[in-house]
Amino acid sequence: MLRQVPLPQRQELTPHGAELAYPRLVWPIRLLNGLTGPFAERLWPLEPEALKAKARKKAKLSDFGSGLDFDKPLHILCRSLTQELQLSGNGRLGLHSQLVGDLVNRLRLQDLATRRPEIFEAPVPAPLFVTGAMRSGTTFVQRLLARDSRWRMLPMWEVTHPLPSGDLEAPRPDPDPRIRISRIEANMANKILPEQGTMHELSHEEPEEDNLLLAAGHASSMFEALGLVPEYGRWFTAADHTDGYRYFKRYLQFMQWSRPVGDRWALKAPGHMEMLGPLFSTFEDATVVQTHRDPVTSVISFSNLISYGARVYFDHPNPHLIGQFSADFVERLLRASIRDRELAGDRIIDIAFHRLIEDPVRELGRVYEVAGREMDDATENAMRAYAAAESRSSGRHQYAAADFALDVPELRERFAFYYDRFDVPLDKRR
Repeated sequence: MLRQVPLPQRQELTPHGAELAYPRLVWPIRLLNGLTGPFAERLWPLEPEALKAKARKKAKLSDFGSGLDFDKPLHILCRSLTQELQLSGNGRLGLHSQLVGDLVNRLRLQDLATRRPEIFEAPVPAPLFVTGAMRSGTTFVQRLLARDSRWRMLPMWEVTHPLPSGDLEAPRPDPDPRIRISRIEANMANKILPEQGTMHELSHEEPEEDNLLLAAGHASSMFEALGLVPEYGRWFTAADHTDGYRYFKRYLQFMQWSRPVGDRWALKAPGHMEMLGPLFSTFEDATVVQTHRDPVTSVISFSNLISYGARVYFDHPNPHLIGQFSADFVERLLRASIRDRELAGDRIIDIAFHRLIEDPVRELGRVYEVAGREMDDATENAMRAYAAAESRSSGRHQYAAADFALDVPELRERFAFYYDRFDVPLDKRR
């Protein structure tokens, strides 16, 4: 996984930890890794100039625009990916494709901005941002909000394919071809990662996190979560990401022009917790919802999610290393959210997970009140129906702190600052 960090010996791993470190891959990935291993670096170079050249060729455009220095983070990311990580063939292909795709979109957006600058001068009025540590109810809140058609959501099919193919100014066919493509991709992902649905269900029509769009402007910690990338992570935590959020806003401006549905955005990403400065600098009239749950649950669950998904990028994920990263990462987000929350003033709503589960409509009513919107009967009924369906279908995946070399009492002590600040109850299962 990381070149300088050896994988624990099998006897040092729990049974579940061994399953994560020595994954049983579906045959297409095994075949791809086996056939391309010696040639992967040449087939899919992770080198900035090669990536930009391929993007220019695909887009048939050359102007990446100005105002956001993407060269520096791209160089650091590529260096981190190639020098610090031991990527599998499939992992290199996936990252190469994503980075080229981001650069192609950058070229196409810049071309449209040159011809139609008014699109990117339009306001993004009073957006709502849902954030919170992993497994603290952020997805539940986002999908409850999606029962109200007045909110403008980011469905998975639009997050993964933010720009339609062809002429960006041409009328869109109905249904949008991206919906079918995304449905196929979600089905493939569920086959490649069959346990993913118990951790974070992928549905092409449900709203998804903003991470892919934020990562295009290097304003998301997504690359850290995919592969840890130590050098890139150090750059990320020290950098000012205001320009990255402004680039994210350009995506939103294009989308609301290209597909005008809903009157206000409802967006979501855990990483917004450490980006309140860039967020409010870019969206001055935003409202933020932060969910709260025992961070020990977040750390252990996040460790399991990353370790399981890492099989797509690495032959042998390191669950102990991932556990250490997850604890550091969750602490970083929570400390930043406390440090910067005065920037939100009275535009931040705190929701405790246990209260959300007890009465989701009551808690969403608080959100609506601060956001300056009324909840009608149809929305309330739709929310209650969704919450009831979720309570019947929710399942648990089995994992424990020991799988990731984590110690619960040590984590409790480490997160004392957070328990004290928000009076968060301990998860007794831990």
